[in-house]
Amino acid sequence: MMSTRAKLITALVIVMGIIGVLIRTAVSHASTYYLTVGELKAKGAAAVGVDTTVSGDIVGPSVQWDPARQLLQFTIRDANGGGAHIPVVYHGDRPDDFSNDWPVIVTGRLTPGGVFEADKLLIKCPSKYQAKGSGPAGANGGGL
Repeated sequence: MMSTRAKLITALVIVMGIIGVLIRTAVSHASTYYLTVGELKAKGAAAVGVDTTVSGDIVGPSVQWDPARQLLQFTIRDANGGGAHIPVVYHGDRPDDFSNDWPVIVTGRLTPGGVFEADKLLIKCPSKYQAKGSGPAGANGGGL
């Protein structure tokens, strides 16, 4: 039979192990890493069907919104000026601040046809990060 001290040490080790697993899980979920459009395309077939988060800029003329079906289709391109583009399909409400050349982060998966089906859509507002008169926000009179 185990002594009280041995039981206490065993219980403490188990609790510490559970706390360690919880901390590791929380840190891995909090540190969201996303790919650029070019990085996703470079993965090729290995990226198909894998949950992924991608960052890019909206290509304005590509935006198509069907409010009856709540279907938003658009293309994103590398924010760093690279030539990579990828079409995105998102089912849900169209964000109010959805504008040409604004940076977005989409989470979802790449289809075998090369279309990114997004489950989540996050718009970054460039007016919060750019000086007045520069970039898309400055063109509309936005800025700080």
